[in-house]
Amino acid sequence: MRRFCLALALSLPFALASAACSSNDAGDGGGCKVGANAAYANPAGTPFALPAGVEQVGEITGDFSTPECETAEDVEYGGDLLPACVGLKNTTGAEIVVKIPAGLFFISEDPEVQNGIILQDHDLTIPAGATKYFRFDLFCANKNCIFGSKASRFTFGNVTNDPLLRELVDLAKNKVLRRSTGSKTAYVFGQAIWDVTEGLGLSAERKKELADVTG
Repeated sequence: MRRFCLALALSLPFALASAACSSNDAGDGGGCKVGANAAYANPAGTPFALPAGVEQVGEITGDFSTPECETAEDVEYGGDLLPACVGLKNTTGAEIVVKIPAGLFFISEDPEVQNGIILQDHDLTIPAGATKYFRFDLFCANKNCIFGSKASRFTFGNVTNDPLLRELVDLAKNKVLRRSTGSKTAYVFGQAIWDVTEGLGLSAERKKELADVTG
């Protein structure tokens, strides 16, 4: 039996789906990152590491309801179904800017939960000696896996070197991917990511849609 989930974000005058995930129920048997999507179970690319003087605090969690994550800085919006909250501690006596690269994957610890990806570069500023939390609403990378929840946990993955995903990164450079204004853009890019990770490629029509989308 298939089950489908849909998170809706309003972008007046229309109601737009910010992301959609489908999943196999346990009764279907078998994993969800298979076939063409198997390459995105643990995607290849350039390893990512935090800079010297910065430590991750606890786990990367899908729970935005904790006191730290409720007030965390929003970074990128790729839809409502794969939240990831990251705590970072500056252990030095000087401010540090952590560069989070476009194309970075977040790998789910649960193989049945979607991995996430971001499409834009971000500079995260952490004052001397401080701990800050950051919220990422990740783009889903595995169409047939389940969406995230408060129980979801992630680790930093690689920065993708997939040519088609890098093309999406280029197309996203000047787009607004913010929770308050970017629901339509997030939806269109989310669909394009699934086109790539399901082995469909990027059609000319999809590329035009990506280039033209706003809001």
